[in-house]
Amino acid sequence: MTTQEQDSSDQSEDLTDHGDEFVDVHYEELLGTDSLPPLRLPSDAELTEAARDSPLLTAVRALARWVGESRPVNGDTGQLSEADAALAARELIDSGILPPVDDDVRMRELTQLWELADALGFVEVGDTTATEGSTVDEWPGGEDDTVQEVWAQAFALVCAWSLAFDAAHLGVPDLRLHGAGATVLPLFMARERGVALAELDEMIHEAAAMDETGSDTAVFDARWQYWVDAYGRPAHLLYERLRWLGAVTITDDVVRLTPLALFVLWSEIGAEVDVPLLPSFEEMTAADVVAVTLLGSDEQAAAEWDSWRSQRTATQVATELAAVATVGGPDERTAATALLHRLGAEVDDVWRTLLDNPVLRPYAKQVLGERHGQRPDLILTDHDVAWLIADTYYDVDVDDPPDDIGDLLASTMGRGDEGVFDVLWQLDHPGAWEVLSVFGRHHPDKVVAKAARKAAFKVDSRH
Repeated sequence: MTTQEQDSSDQSEDLTDHGDEFVDVHYEELLGTDSLPPLRLPSDAELTEAARDSPLLTAVRALARWVGESRPVNGDTGQLSEADAALAARELIDSGILPPVDDDVRMRELTQLWELADALGFVEVGDTTATEGSTVDEWPGGEDDTVQEVWAQAFALVCAWSLAFDAAHLGVPDLRLHGAGATVLPLFMARERGVALAELDEMIHEAAAMDETGSDTAVFDARWQYWVDAYGRPAHLLYERLRWLGAVTITDDVVRLTPLALFVLWSEIGAEVDVPLLPSFEEMTAADVVAVTLLGSDEQAAAEWDSWRSQRTATQVATELAAVATVGGPDERTAATALLHRLGAEVDDVWRTLLDNPVLRPYAKQVLGERHGQRPDLILTDHDVAWLIADTYYDVDVDDPPDDIGDLLASTMGRGDEGVFDVLWQLDHPGAWEVLSVFGRHHPDKVVAKAARKAAFKVDSRH
């Protein structure tokens, strides 16, 4: 075996231990939140089928089968001899499990398969020989839970140590790439949108630089460039392996987690962070749809709405959304009425029933007035306008508003309209003070801003 292969073997135990730590990280701290948008997952049967269909695990199992009853290994490294490694690689290539690649890539990838087979128990490595492991038949032929567990373990191990083994194979074991697998967390956050490979590579670069100890920047940069010249960008190599495992898809250099990988990460993250699972579309409620609209990405919200809406009549949808708007807070009211508005004039009868609801009357007047003209009973009063403004700006952070907050406030209220503040401060609305404070601090017109600050002071005085 070469010195590089010796370095790789010496790291295997530590790297496997690092893989075990993959499930013990503090997700709430890493993600910066204690809750995430709801998640939709396939059925358990579909997830298990995906776990059984992993090309990478197929290759790992084929290698274990090739080992059979006994193959000699180096007593110091636990690795196959170079000759046997070449034979194994050739058999996997001839059987179509490995693609035909040059010698260096073939040996590098075989080392990855060997380490994974050892970590999963597909092979049992002794002092001088290796044999097919007792767990080799647990994937893909085991019970569903076992199959999923094997796949999840492989996912964690590939994330944790595959790039570090590459660094050892290349002869730069001091290039710390153990943190590369943590880049799957931004992918979990992105979900439908995905993350560009270039962005993931930059994350890996930053993590490796932060882990660098005892070396100056020039030394790290030289190691990094040596890697890139030999193997290409680290993110490309890692995520190609994860695609081979069945953990990601890569389309136009954008990476997205597969449902199976989402499930595994959800199982781990959910111990610390609230990530609700969405029910089937038949069982899904309007409250679920509103939650996705408020918390999820635009892509997720649109997909969930279209699928849920397609299985119900417009009147059913409108009635359920109106119920959510009636009992919900400002956020739920705003989201539910916006969805209700999408249904068009077909559900105007539902809107008319909301004219008798004090918190929804302003919304009903606004929509019906747009469609049927400004009849006297549909004209918005100052109270109605104040309520709509309070609901609209309820969740704006006074200290950290959106960049375009000034333009938004100016489009909502101009000079001469500030009399609405005299109504707003008297509303029984949970966000009255916060909304007035947003206008007082961020409205570009000094007269309007001053009027809002005075009204906010009155809210303080009332309490």
